[in-house]
Amino acid sequence: MTKLNTVLCIGDVILDYYSEGIIERISPEAPIPVLKLLKSERMVLGGSGNVARNICEAGSKCHLISVVGVDEDSERIAKLCNQEKNLTFDLIQDNQRCTTKKQRFVSGNQQIIRVDREETNTINQKIEASIYKKIVKRILKCDVVVISDYNKGVLTKSLTTKIIRLSKKNNKIVIVDPKRDDLGFYKNANIITPNQKELLGVESKEINQKTIDQVSLKLIKKYGFDAVVTTKSSEGISVVKKKKKNFCIPSKAKEVFDVSGAGDTVVAFIASGLARGDDFENSVKLANEAAGIVVGKFGTAVVNRLEVESKNVNNKKIVALDDLIFQLKQRESKKIGFTNGCFDLIHQGHIDYLRKAKEMCDFLIIGLNNDNSVRKLKGKTRPILNESERASILSCFEFVDRIVLFNEDTPIKLIKKLRPYFLFKGDDYTFNEVVGKDEIKEWNGKVVLIKCTKNRSTSRIIERIKNGT
Repeated sequence: MTKLNTVLCIGDVILDYYSEGIIERISPEAPIPVLKLLKSERMVLGGSGNVARNICEAGSKCHLISVVGVDEDSERIAKLCNQEKNLTFDLIQDNQRCTTKKQRFVSGNQQIIRVDREETNTINQKIEASIYKKIVKRILKCDVVVISDYNKGVLTKSLTTKIIRLSKKNNKIVIVDPKRDDLGFYKNANIITPNQKELLGVESKEINQKTIDQVSLKLIKKYGFDAVVTTKSSEGISVVKKKKKNFCIPSKAKEVFDVSGAGDTVVAFIASGLARGDDFENSVKLANEAAGIVVGKFGTAVVNRLEVESKNVNNKKIVALDDLIFQLKQRESKKIGFTNGCFDLIHQGHIDYLRKAKEMCDFLIIGLNNDNSVRKLKGKTRPILNESERASILSCFEFVDRIVLFNEDTPIKLIKKLRPYFLFKGDDYTFNEVVGKDEIKEWNGKVVLIKCTKNRSTSRIIERIKNGT
């Protein structure tokens, strides 16, 4: 059966809101710090929204179904969903609920306080019927169904039972990320991904591998699961299956910065792997690698599949945009340089250009067009090398410090977010043709046109190969 590489994700969507400030004094009114808010604010999809984002970043398409209120936060969630490549969605509005929101006040990448705005009563029958109708419409268009339960009221017992029954009837794999003590709530799901607390909380037993295996096997027999995948924080992942051999995978995290959302990443990468047709064990291994990366990031975050692949070859130069922004905040250097391009079939002209750029700056960033962006710019026959290969080759050069992929036609979004001091382009462009020339002036940066090596281009190389010259 042909794989669609598509995941249907159902659950509680959350708006994760970060307000950044600085603490310079203690309040005279009470022994508490005074947080002076800065203009820096960030909103991201949380809950099932974060699972959906990670599914897309893992390389699959995702359709998200959830419930929101009739308020500004629901509009913000819809806007964030629209910004995600490969994500489609149905957000069902309920005028009896508010949109779930977690607002974190942060200073120096440390949370000071979290304020939650939520309604956790279960949805009414009318809303439940609307959700199920959307699921029925989508069930044949996916390979895997993810139930992302944050216990905020969207997933009722009857709805969850109907989702699992419908999915199994249509031969879809059901993966559940639970947030309840009663794991029987998800009876007959294929895979369940609790953490240690969720698995053993009711048992109140000593936490060790033997206990995890025993409890997992008990749940499999009692509730008809095919596998229990337990995330064990710094100890990695434990897998107990109905059939075949159980296995454990040690954590790949080198440093733990923030564990929020790690479970989302695990379930997302397992779902994406199975939707692509990968076997279960390899999907879990990739999920473990991804979890090891995401816990090193601040706040609710995603992991791109390319990050995981580059990590396997110890490549720290290929990074996601959010991580790069964080890294730049830690740097004292002002001379950050930026250039962009497809860099398909690296040749001497590319090497000369990048070397000259690095000579003028302390830290050189390449905005690399991803495969989709290259196809839009160059045509269906390009790129010759995929984004993973192109990024990997560029990372081998000592004069390249970081590589960040982008999907848009131009790098203007990257330029605005990274705010480099130098913006480099080849002298085959005029100053007025350089994308970002106006923006770079806002922070007193410079546009530099670098002399190109004559008669060197990827198009020429391709033409010579075609002509056999």
